[in-house]
Amino acid sequence: MPIYGGLYRHSHQISIVIEPGASPIHARMRASLADLDEGDFTEGHELDRHRTARYAGGEKKLAPPKRAKDF
Repeated sequence: MPIYGGLYRHSHQISIVIEPGASPIHARMRASLADLDEGDFTEGHELDRHRTARYAGGEKKLAPPKRAKDF
């Protein structure tokens, strides 16, 4: 199943929510049901296999990027 990253803005803060889903809409719904969607949704992207390999299962442990152009 693809993994999507959604960007939310709220009170001068930016949050990124990473969720699996069959589509971007499905991933946003999962984030909403888990109450992770605080703020206004601004954009979402499907993460490629290289970026997806950084996340470990349901724990979503993030590995820091090696260079700024990774994002």
